Amino acid sequence: MNLLLWTAFAVLLALANPVVFASHTLSSEQRSTVAAWLGDHPGYRIAKDQDCACDEDIQAMRAGVGGEKPIPDYHPYVASGDFNGDGAPDCAVIVINTRKPHDFTLLVFNGPVDTPHPIAAFVYAHHDLTRTGLFYGPPRPKPYRLLIGPFESEGLVLQPRGKTYRLEE
Repeated sequence: MNLLLWTAFAVLLALANPVVFASHTLSSEQRSTVAAWLGDHPGYRIAKDQDCACDEDIQAMRAGVGGEKPIPDYHPYVASGDFNGDGAPDCAVIVINTRKPHDFTLLVFNGPVDTPHPIAAFVYAHHDLTRTGLFYGPPRPKPYRLLIGPFESEGLVLQPRGKTYRLEE
């Protein structure tokens, strides 16, 4: 089978059997995207687990407490997955204004990003996101949507709308 036919077959197989990209870590390309954004916005840093003030919730997510499937790589302020259903992995990170400790901003980058100065597809800025996390993929029902909210709550759903998103309750 020549390369063109093999590539077409692989694409059709992937479309028929979509893979769920769901992670709470970033790929090297996604890390580069976030680093480039931070380079363009020096007053911000990526939020850390400690900024959440939710150690017990993080441990529960990693251990799978209450019959839930464990998510060993869970970090409340990072998510990766195909948020908009186009087959490419997207990423979401929460950053903090370094001059204001409770000024958090959610950034969503649609993949693939191949620019030295990435522009977020969605920005949810200037909120206190302490004790809040990002959630995506199993065990939630399909179609998977990126959620942001306090632990043990319904939170807000990011619904894809063209090249951006809309928050819905």
